[in-house]
Amino acid sequence: MRKSLCLVLLLWLYAVEIQACPVQESVKATVIINATPDKVWDIIKDFDNMAWHPDIRSIKATNDNKKGAIRILTLKNDGTITEELKRYKADKMRYSYKITDMSTIGSIFHSGVEKPIKVIPVTDFSATISVKATAGGSVVKWKAKFYRGHPNNNPPEELNAKAAYKAVSHFLKAGLTHLLKKFNINGDESAISIDYAGILDNRYKYNDTTKVIKRWGSLLYYD
Repeated sequence: MRKSLCLVLLLWLYAVEIQACPVQESVKATVIINATPDKVWDIIKDFDNMAWHPDIRSIKATNDNKKGAIRILTLKNDGTITEELKRYKADKMRYSYKITDMSTIGSIFHSGVEKPIKVIPVTDFSATISVKATAGGSVVKWKAKFYRGHPNNNPPEELNAKAAYKAVSHFLKAGLTHLLKKFNINGDESAISIDYAGILDNRYKYNDTTKVIKRWGSLLYYD
């Protein structure tokens, strides 16, 4: 009886946890390029240069590759994204950054409130891009973590997890495809693999249950 009550309470807490907390999503894009890591890194290494990404029209930046450097990307659709460099490891051929601001492309009324729609409909976006040696030459990994554009319950279609995944995966895939073409003119997006983890993935329920059990276990299972 006691175990049954604990199980019911655990399930209730799980439901509360799901509804009250936004879920962090992650998208990782990977491509293998037939070139040495040095040659690939040479193209993407500068935080103030994203000429290798087809969606970006221009960039303004400060402080080169130093921590805290800021870059403002102007997209071809006139949207802007402001990003801050958080870590830079030239010897490891990787750097990490986060989005600090974005322009809006429109708005939507949801639950009686006007909600802005950003150029990438996400919040708390951070990412790491890296180059390593592999059997085929080099492997480039670009991994982003973020929350959907509307972190509260019942998000509108334009700001839900699916919209966030679609926008982020497109941006990462387009960048790596264009990078690949610099070494292989016949390369296309089919060479880019996408790995996803988040609320759209059925594994989330298992992972979240594990977190809830871990968080509440000391309160539920006591002597």
